[in-house]
Amino acid sequence: MSEITHSGRLRLLGPALTRCWRSVWEWLTRPVHYRAVHALHVAAETRDRGQLRALLAPTVSVVIDSGSGDTSGVRVFQGVEDARVVLEHGFARDTDVLVQERSVNSQAGLIISRAGTPTACIAVDFTGRLITMIWVRLEPPALRHWNTIYA
Repeated sequence: MSEITHSGRLRLLGPALTRCWRSVWEWLTRPVHYRAVHALHVAAETRDRGQLRALLAPTVSVVIDSGSGDTSGVRVFQGVEDARVVLEHGFARDTDVLVQERSVNSQAGLIISRAGTPTACIAVDFTGRLITMIWVRLEPPALRHWNTIYA
């Protein structure tokens, strides 16, 4: 086999190997991310500031989308301190509020329900082991039928 043919095959194989490695890496890190989301949930609910700082990247961003459909309903908070305040407020314990750890967009996330009705979904993005982005969607229309079972 000539070197030209051999290097051509490697060039074609490169993108496929990259896609395969990304899939394997996501599968391997999935349990770590679910544990980190659980730790985030517990730290925010108990207002453990030290644990929150340990989980969040220094450049963390919290994006809150009101669900109104326009850009005026989107707020972005950047930095550990701003993120900590938003998370502590959002996870404040209330009697009729339930926070469940579930997959959101095929990744570790949280669903917040009030009186049995989903009111927010939270997707969490990571870089390594640190949380770099938290996406909060309030009043998500797609969640209306999550708890409904159709016969």
